[in-house]
Amino acid sequence: MYDYLMNISSTIFFICYIPELYANYKNQNVNLYNLPEKILVIFGTGFAFSYALMNGDTTLIINYGSLFSLDTLALIMRAYYVYKNTRARTPPAPPEPSHIGHTEP
Repeated sequence: MYDYLMNISSTIFFICYIPELYANYKNQNVNLYNLPEKILVIFGTGFAFSYALMNGDTTLIINYGSLFSLDTLALIMRAYYVYKNTRARTPPAPPEPSHIGHTEP
């Protein structure tokens, strides 16, 4: 009975990540302030996954393993798009003045 509940919850969690990953991919614009939240979620899921590994519970391993991989993917996508958008907004360095035609005093 409990295994079915765990499988249903992991399926629901997986479905919840699909709109977030799609929005990150489609918009390619992610706010920098969302990164600390994702890092905390990864730590929490990582601890739960390590707990499942230490207990050898297959259902928990499948549940938290898939969540951990989705959290990691979401964090990488967010970090990449924050880097990409921040880099695109930085103005290029001004060109150095040319000394052609100028004479030294």
